[in-house]
Amino acid sequence: MAFCKVGILSLLLLSGIFLLGIEVENANAQKMCLQYCDPEVAYMTCPSSGDKQINEVCVNCCTAGEGCKLFRTDGSLICTGTPE
Repeated sequence: MAFCKVGILSLLLLSGIFLLGIEVENANAQKMCLQYCDPEVAYMTCPSSGDKQINEVCVNCCTAGEGCKLFRTDGSLICTGTPE
């Protein structure tokens, strides 16, 4: 009888570990972005605006929309936004 209880408890413990492992794996797959303004960004261009310069933006490489490009004041590219 004691052996049966130990077996059931072990099975429950392993099931819980398995389920927690799945949750952690799914959580890591989501993109986590901090909401802050990158002070290096002078302007950005986006496909949706016809690649027109958009000034006075509060964005960073993680929060930029897909295909949007962030530039410094000297015109050098910082990064391009990627899909979430």
